[in-house]
Amino acid sequence: MSLTGPAGNIGDALIRRETLGWALETSDQLVAYTGDAPDVWLRQLNLPADAIVLRSKKSVPRWLWLLLIAPRHPVLVFEAGEIPLDRGNGLRELVFLAETLVVRLKGGVVVRPPRGIRAPSSPALAIHRAAARLSQVTLWRDESTLAIARCGALAPDIGFSAGVRDGRPWSERSELLVSLRGARPLPDAAWLSVVREAAESAGLSIRTVVQVREDESRARELAQLLGGEFEAWGDTDPLVQEERLRQRYDAAQIVVSDRMHVLVLAALSGAIPVELVPSPTPKISKAFAAIGLHGLSVDASASDPPRLREALRPTPERAAEVCERVRMAASTLESVQRMIRDGVRRTRA
Repeated sequence: MSLTGPAGNIGDALIRRETLGWALETSDQLVAYTGDAPDVWLRQLNLPADAIVLRSKKSVPRWLWLLLIAPRHPVLVFEAGEIPLDRGNGLRELVFLAETLVVRLKGGVVVRPPRGIRAPSSPALAIHRAAARLSQVTLWRDESTLAIARCGALAPDIGFSAGVRDGRPWSERSELLVSLRGARPLPDAAWLSVVREAAESAGLSIRTVVQVREDESRARELAQLLGGEFEAWGDTDPLVQEERLRQRYDAAQIVVSDRMHVLVLAALSGAIPVELVPSPTPKISKAFAAIGLHGLSVDASASDPPRLREALRPTPERAAEVCERVRMAASTLESVQRMIRDGVRRTRA
């Protein structure tokens, strides 16, 4: 498996942990390439104690060697998430193509979980397409990526398999949560006013939360500007922070973010997800559209205040729609996982 990622991003750890679940029980030995990730990342993934862990790029040749000497019918599972295919990624894609060829020549199975493509360019895209076509399971999390790849099938983002939660009854949900990227410009006065008005109108208190460490300062700023509560990540263990966040989403009516997996986890808890930022990227809206949820992304720079207020108006009907769609997505991903395991068994029969 490839399981690289930043330890300071709970969403990235979560989707890789869910991908790990697809690989477990398919083979006698687990080999996980984690790149330069620290020890805490391994705990976030819940890697089995007997797994062979390959750390740093210097271990890539060993990874290839282990595939070459593996018994017949090995299984190769790539990590979920967004795949950068801009210039400079051609060599990485050649390595992954070589691994794919080795596994196929040994009668094995290659699994590419639901992913998105970012910044496609030559030759990385051409190499990636070739490897994707050679893989038995190639899934994409949105229609536009599927069109770029020209192979494979559409499937929900794997984050939707992280567990649907009942959360609190709608009438007992008392918060509007905000979690924005620290790298974006601070929202303007109009945005702040609309969010404050929306919370007041719905009788909700505002709380800012942190799902990615680099966003912590922004969350602190927003809490001050919105007159809300700030909940730091600080020194809290990442797994404890993940559960604390999910409990917050359980108690929220609406969650405003430009982080995709903040909104995915919010939806899994029955909260209404809203992306409300100037010029939002299409990534979030397309991934949610793939599970039948539309209208959650609103361009704060192009919309008039009434439309912004309407986007932030939580209703039990919208919450029910969110719950229905995420349950369907989770069920689809369960079926995919069963299909993969059945396919591996047939290959080895």
